[in-house]
Amino acid sequence: MRASWRRAAVLAGVSLLAVPSLRAQSGAERSATSPAAEIDSAAVATLVVWADQVWLSLLDRDGAYYGRLAEEGTFQRLNPRMDHEYELDVRSTLFDPGEDARWAEVPNGLRIAGASISHPHILNVVDWRQEIHVSGPVDLMARYRRERSLTARRDYPWVGMRWRDALGTPWTVRVGLGVHFFKPSADVEVALARSWRDREDRSWTLEVRLAALDAFNEAIFQGLGVKVDEVDAHYDYAGAPLAARTTLRAAASRWRAELHAGSSRRNEVQVTFPATGAPSFTQLEQVAFLGALLQVTPLERVALALYGTWARADTERRAPASGLGFTLREQTVTLGARARTRLNPPWAVETELARVRRPERRSPEWGAPHEHRDREVFARAALVRYPEAGWTGRLAYALLDRDAGSRAPWLTSQNHRLITEAGYRFRSGFEVTAGLRWDLDHFTPEPFGGGHLRLSAAW
Repeated sequence: MRASWRRAAVLAGVSLLAVPSLRAQSGAERSATSPAAEIDSAAVATLVVWADQVWLSLLDRDGAYYGRLAEEGTFQRLNPRMDHEYELDVRSTLFDPGEDARWAEVPNGLRIAGASISHPHILNVVDWRQEIHVSGPVDLMARYRRERSLTARRDYPWVGMRWRDALGTPWTVRVGLGVHFFKPSADVEVALARSWRDREDRSWTLEVRLAALDAFNEAIFQGLGVKVDEVDAHYDYAGAPLAARTTLRAAASRWRAELHAGSSRRNEVQVTFPATGAPSFTQLEQVAFLGALLQVTPLERVALALYGTWARADTERRAPASGLGFTLREQTVTLGARARTRLNPPWAVETELARVRRPERRSPEWGAPHEHRDREVFARAALVRYPEAGWTGRLAYALLDRDAGSRAPWLTSQNHRLITEAGYRFRSGFEVTAGLRWDLDHFTPEPFGGGHLRLSAAW
């Protein structure tokens, strides 16, 4: 791990070492309409997409890979079907932090990513969002998330309505409904948001969300006449399952910051299996997360983002009849940095360094607890061509050094990869990128490590 840290630190310094040789910009090059200005002003990274994914894992437990009642936990981090390169595939084939940052600011758009044509169930993602102005301060909103991976098998549509300047105040109110595909219920969200500027021309955005999980679970059985003894599993909550989330974003001329936090109350649910007669059990669940990011522009052509995230899921299952009860605590802690140095209008060097810890504690109902430690170091350096319109490209080197502990020894490995990508970006907002991955650890006789494809559109 120490050698990986030294190698990763060298990669992280590549972007900054290029700075002294850069030519000074003219006023025309700094025009707000130029491709150079677009690269400079774009966010290097964001935590919005990360926070949305954790929030969705909380709302849509049915989308877990092994299902709603999986003993593998909420985050489904360990799957025997994963190989030692799976985490590297996730990081090198899906959308990179820069693409996530652009997507976070798009009100209307579609994006698709696939890691394998021959094995599409391994890793593919679809995101779609649309806003329609109705009249006055009212907008209709719709979103859809499809994910097929070894941690989730998710289809989650969401519809909502937004009122600007609600009740004569500067706040925006949004009400949304997220539908579970594999269970007859839904989540109801109510959100309050406000944006403003201070005297120093700094912008601020605050959003607070409150969600009721499985909001129509009882209504379906009590109001729609569904017979409890005909269903495979029946969920009887001891209290309303609620969750809350807060997002604060701020920006000025040379910095921007994000803070994301969320938590669910400790929800207790009695699960019975009327149709099969399997032993019932009581399950208590709670999820919490926190993330912070700071991006600064210390030099005219250099942007640096530092971030940290923490997520925890607690599951306690009480099954006295079967003796299959357990408690499980999953945590993921990430500290990272990402930098971008612009060489000229379309070209930039991007570097990234992250350290991840995934401690886990599992205690069976009878027996000693088991501590599992999972650590990894990830580093990437890339030469990127991303103009306002035209051909795009990326040549990247990525390193992942992971020690997955005794519970998942098949994931412990050090992997090096070369990623080559080419694509085209149209002025209309449509973009297509195709890439090939080359395995530097087994370069001979078969260096090919897979192909991937990404599509995105904004309107």
